[in-house]
Amino acid sequence: MSRQFTIRLSLALVVSFAIGIVSGSFLIGTTMSVSLVLLCLGVSAIVVFWIGNGIVNRWLHPVREAQRVAEELVLLLGPNEQVERTGDELEELQKILRYLSLRLLERLHVLEEERAKVTAILDSMVEGVMALDSQGRIVVVNPSARRIFDLADEPVEGRPLLEAIRNRELTEFVEWCQSHTSSERCGREIVLTMPQRRVLDINAMPLVVSGQPRGLVLVLHDISKIRQLEQVRAEFVANVSHELRTPLTAIKGYLETLLDEPSSDPVMYRRFLGVAHTHADRLGRLVNDLMNLSDIETGKISFNPDQLLLMEVVNEVSGIYEPEALKKGIVLVNQVPSDVQVFADRDRVSQIIVNLVDNALKYTSRDGNITFMTLPTNGKPEHVTLQIRDTGQGIPPADLSRITERFYRVDKARSREEGGTGLGLAIVKHLVHLHSGTIQITSELGKGTTVEVVLPARMLSLT
Repeated sequence: MSRQFTIRLSLALVVSFAIGIVSGSFLIGTTMSVSLVLLCLGVSAIVVFWIGNGIVNRWLHPVREAQRVAEELVLLLGPNEQVERTGDELEELQKILRYLSLRLLERLHVLEEERAKVTAILDSMVEGVMALDSQGRIVVVNPSARRIFDLADEPVEGRPLLEAIRNRELTEFVEWCQSHTSSERCGREIVLTMPQRRVLDINAMPLVVSGQPRGLVLVLHDISKIRQLEQVRAEFVANVSHELRTPLTAIKGYLETLLDEPSSDPVMYRRFLGVAHTHADRLGRLVNDLMNLSDIETGKISFNPDQLLLMEVVNEVSGIYEPEALKKGIVLVNQVPSDVQVFADRDRVSQIIVNLVDNALKYTSRDGNITFMTLPTNGKPEHVTLQIRDTGQGIPPADLSRITERFYRVDKARSREEGGTGLGLAIVKHLVHLHSGTIQITSELGKGTTVEVVLPARMLSLT
């Protein structure tokens, strides 16, 4: 017997019994027969049972409706075990709700795992990712996109794109993509000027939910370095072409003059051939420097570091340039202590000092001096700082940041007159970095230039 029927029967009996007592008490004093009393009691029980059943059904209607809705929810969750029918609506509803809660917890757990995976993927992406809804409001933005737009931890979700990122070009691109309902990708390069100049390659795809476009997904590639390298390459090719063309034109011009205008004047012949020879030497130096720079950048040079006395290397280089320095009245002063050692490749350290002294001699006037010395290590005994200071014309502050670029010259006319290739400091920078060292150049116009090269004092992990 179900609990529902038990409730109904108990209610009917209780009410019938109560009525019976009242009726019996009333009929004792009357002349009605016993059979008529029993008939009245039976009719009363039936009426009461019918009324009670109606009341119970009315009470149980919301329960049955809740049970129906719960069963529909269970079906939406996929295949499930059938709940055993007991005839007790409350018990069946309890079982369905228990089963439904377990299934929902399982689904929530799966959804949380999927959400964690998606978040981990977005957070680890180098590319910036941003999702927008159909109204152009930001829905999702990953850390790379925040870094690109300098958003830090600013809460931008739910805000319009133009309000969060004030870039008209980006906003116009998004509006153009949203106005085209095509499912094809659209892309464009845009330039950001704030917080720093960046070139972005942006690809946009419709965000489709249930077959309907609900917004856009933007994938941002920061191609600033690529565009910068392309510009550097273009400038490098242009500079190399110009540097090669200048001596070749001079050589060709003087040789053509000698061929087209035969002369018995040996002085003129010798002068013209001397000029051609000078330009040929310049051309050879340029080619050698280009090859050296290429070998350094591609790691093709030999590199054999060892402990060596820095003063000896400075003395060797000073000896090479002593005659030229005497001609210009320039004094080379070596103040490097005799016991200072560096762990470096001797040939490469010599090459570093040669290029720096060569530059210093070109731009130091008569009666000047070039001084070599070491500086205190400031609590870093694993490094040695070699300082080369001249009393030359100095470098303008605006040019200091670019002085180590290939072919960059402060005084282009004088550099070419002196026969410089414009690659010396670029080679020095790469050789210093090869030793895991650093280079710093400071200068003051009219007073001179100071170059500080930091090299390892003992064996380190070299790159």
